[in-house]
Amino acid sequence: MLELSTDSSNEQTPPDDLFLERFEAFMAKSLAEIRAFSEREAMSFEKTRRRVAQWHSKYLFQPPDSSSVDPPASEPSEDTRVHEIRGVLVKTSQILEDLWETAGVESFLLAVDLRDSSNEGFLGGSVAGREFWRGLRNGGEHGARIFKQHCLKNKDVSSAEEVGSTSSSGDISTSVSVPTTPRQSAKSVKQELYENVRNALRLACGIRNAEMKWTNPERLQSYGVHLLGWPNDIPLQNPSSLKTSQNKRLLDLLENGIMKFVKITTSNDNEPAAPIQNSSAKVDDDSDTFLTWIHFDGGSLASL
Repeated sequence: MLELSTDSSNEQTPPDDLFLERFEAFMAKSLAEIRAFSEREAMSFEKTRRRVAQWHSKYLFQPPDSSSVDPPASEPSEDTRVHEIRGVLVKTSQILEDLWETAGVESFLLAVDLRDSSNEGFLGGSVAGREFWRGLRNGGEHGARIFKQHCLKNKDVSSAEEVGSTSSSGDISTSVSVPTTPRQSAKSVKQELYENVRNALRLACGIRNAEMKWTNPERLQSYGVHLLGWPNDIPLQNPSSLKTSQNKRLLDLLENGIMKFVKITTSNDNEPAAPIQNSSAKVDDDSDTFLTWIHFDGGSLASL
């Protein structure tokens, strides 16, 4: 995965103390000239100084003006396209680094090229942001590949919807159908069930990294919740081990609020329902191990 160096805006060695001393003297002289200009223009020094800062911020936070560059006469080559994309990403990353330097805002930028199968992604942003992504569970290059696969899947779905709407418009006499294999349908249902159950659990217990205990739901008590509404005729198993029809049914029950996570209470007025018992549960807990999604939960990335 392509990543900018720690000092992407200047790959040379950091300035020495002598340079910094001369630079401070130069800026002090510039401030004196700004003050003199303010007096001549009958403008307060602080207002003028702020306007100077705003003027210079255009250099930091606005991409270079490319309007003077003539557009290519034909479709750019692949090498040109890759070079231009990298230039935009590098500039964007530098803007995010400048944002940290000037405003203390941490960030990271992850970009993947769907047209280039060999491209493993681009990581930019502030130093802390990039280190966070690299150290995140299922982050780094692995997370970039997952993100790319997710985008490719959504792109395929969008293309299928466009083809379907075109075929039903009446302009084409022969209907066009996009085949959807049972495996693809089962995978999408399974992914949605994993995601929705995980989100419902974390919302109910308030624990950002809580994971579903598919085969031993009684262990959810450690999160202060228990699961209600799981059908008796569906075994307590990981969705990867269930049939597609069973996963669809669980998904419907969850969406309709029939299956839900409830906080465990000790009040006599609110006696909790007994935990689910199911004879088909496995001895070893098969926790949520479907590592396909990266979620932002409560303003931060939640590990899977």
